[in-house]
Amino acid sequence: MNNILLDDLPHEWNGYIVNTWFQIGVQLSLLQEDKDISDMERAEIMIRLLFENADGSIREFPQSMEELEQCIKWFMNGWYLDNVVEPEKKELRMMDYDIDQWRIYADFLQIYHIDLSVSDMHWWMFQGLLWNMPMEQSSFMQCLEIRQKKPRKGATAAEKKAIEMGHKRFDLKPKRKLVKAYTTEEEKKIDAYDEMMAKAKQKKAAGIEALVEFKKQL
Repeated sequence: MNNILLDDLPHEWNGYIVNTWFQIGVQLSLLQEDKDISDMERAEIMIRLLFENADGSIREFPQSMEELEQCIKWFMNGWYLDNVVEPEKKELRMMDYDIDQWRIYADFLQIYHIDLSVSDMHWWMFQGLLWNMPMEQSSFMQCLEIRQKKPRKGATAAEKKAIEMGHKRFDLKPKRKLVKAYTTEEEKKIDAYDEMMAKAKQKKAAGIEALVEFKKQL
């Protein structure tokens, strides 16, 4: 477990160097909401975001789809240490980085004096600061409260109307269902990719073994 009070924030997962800027996390979040691309295209873009070098080349990345998903999960959620509580309604969405962009930007500038348009902070630091902003100073946190607000027992008609108007203004559309339904062609590509990576691993292991044997004979 990484501790921000004691440790540097990580830039590596299981030996793979990961791009950890907060903009990467925002783009990955938006990608998960994108209805216009296939799961295969989404995975390819995620790989480029997380493992692209400054010169545009792609460095070594996880060798299987399962391992890639684990890496993405670590990057996106590794900062969060509390218990995970499922929302009462599966379709309830708390926030959207496109719709809430100016609230988040203004809050960081006002509360932390951080200009997100030029910052390159770590995704985990961004998340830690974002979800711990003081309610009374944060327009973003106040918006989240409105989205989750329900009329209290005995609420007046005026109070109910105010809550209704708040929901009309700030509520988000239901989140797309992330169903991993690959086409036959995509499944073939995934199988071919996994097979290629397995062969590459075997070849690398054989090369190392041969080198060890060679050194023994010297």
